[in-house]
Amino acid sequence: MDSAIWNNALKFLRFDNGIDSVTYDSIISKMTVPYCDDSVLILAARDEYSLSLVKGQKLSKIINSAIRTANENNPIAVQFVLAGDENAVMASVTAEKKVSRPDTDYSVPSATGLANDFTFANFVVGDCNRFAHASAVAVSQNPGQRQRNPFYLWGNSGLGKTHLMKAIGNAIIENLPEKRVLYTTCEAFTNAFIACIKSEKYEPFRAKYRSVDVLLIDDIQFLIGKEGVQTEFFNTFEALINAGKQIVVTCDRAPSNLTELNSRLTSRFQDGIMFDVQPPDFETRKAIFTSKLKADNFTLSDEIVDYVCENITTNIRQLNGAYNTISSYVTLANGELSLDEIQKILKPMLSPNDKKYLTPEIIINAVSKYYNITPDKLTSKLRSAEISNARNVAMYICRDYLELKYEKIGELFGGRKHTTVIHGCTNVDESEKLKAEAEEILKIIT
Repeated sequence: MDSAIWNNALKFLRFDNGIDSVTYDSIISKMTVPYCDDSVLILAARDEYSLSLVKGQKLSKIINSAIRTANENNPIAVQFVLAGDENAVMASVTAEKKVSRPDTDYSVPSATGLANDFTFANFVVGDCNRFAHASAVAVSQNPGQRQRNPFYLWGNSGLGKTHLMKAIGNAIIENLPEKRVLYTTCEAFTNAFIACIKSEKYEPFRAKYRSVDVLLIDDIQFLIGKEGVQTEFFNTFEALINAGKQIVVTCDRAPSNLTELNSRLTSRFQDGIMFDVQPPDFETRKAIFTSKLKADNFTLSDEIVDYVCENITTNIRQLNGAYNTISSYVTLANGELSLDEIQKILKPMLSPNDKKYLTPEIIINAVSKYYNITPDKLTSKLRSAEISNARNVAMYICRDYLELKYEKIGELFGGRKHTTVIHGCTNVDESEKLKAEAEEILKIIT
């Protein structure tokens, strides 16, 4: 939705002394208006990095002032969201208006809540997500199959969980058009339920969520501390599962670590199939970065690409932010930027990668010393609880800190299969004690 208010505000912002030209050209001018009425203006930033900047105290104040001037000093609320997140848009509108609509029709919507730019075709597959991707494709081809229901994806923010979830929905819509698909966030589900309580109209609300064939619900950890909503979601979950409908859930942690959540729910989450989506390794990061270059018909030297992908390791959103920043600077400089200049531009976003100074041998020796066992036992076939736990911790550190592939870790630890490595690392992920010990070992060796 276009907005004359925002277009006029941009004219003021272009010449504001508090905004440099790069910030204006690469971030502010790129924002779109997914929603606007007389009382609310929603602005969408194209990535997490841009969103964090415009929501900062300095920029948000300048932007709000320009919008107020463009709107002839009439009051209007301004909210910032991530581009493509339709549920965040509507949640922002609801929050600003602070009213419930008693006559709202909660029947199954024609809209799915999905953005069609999240597909399997543009999802970059690597060792960090290969099995999750393959299972997601299988779910999209045969939704509701018992052994993959629910389909539970967990991991830190920005690793591609939501992309995979939405790709499932879009694939089902394309290949199985008779299926009714609904994507929502847990926050949007909660807000809708609260509005339903205020209006005292439960049946239309339940019809919306229980009459679909595929329910995709993002960030289930938002249910923590909301007992009433947990009960409603549990009943919705049971109704869909019993009817053979597909449920896909994302979360920031494994079900076993959702200790604050009702045990009825966590046990149901573990009854299907679960995948831990890991931070992308170097090869995957480079594949993502180069795919963006190709899509935009943009060229950077291998030296610059390798530097970025070696140093930005946290998540894909941060990598996207780096790409957008670099592409804007390079465009303004007509492509004439050196590696030194790129390093200065990205300095606020990254830290030099010190991981390359560690080796698997250093990690194996440190873990052995910590647990008071000999290094050869970690690579042996011995399976006592003490040795298995130590071996799992060592493999976990090699995976998370050195970002080694599962196959490579398996070779280092006595020729073990990659599935064995995945299982060992998952044991550490799901054990607060082992994770704490891994972090303590890391502090020692770094």
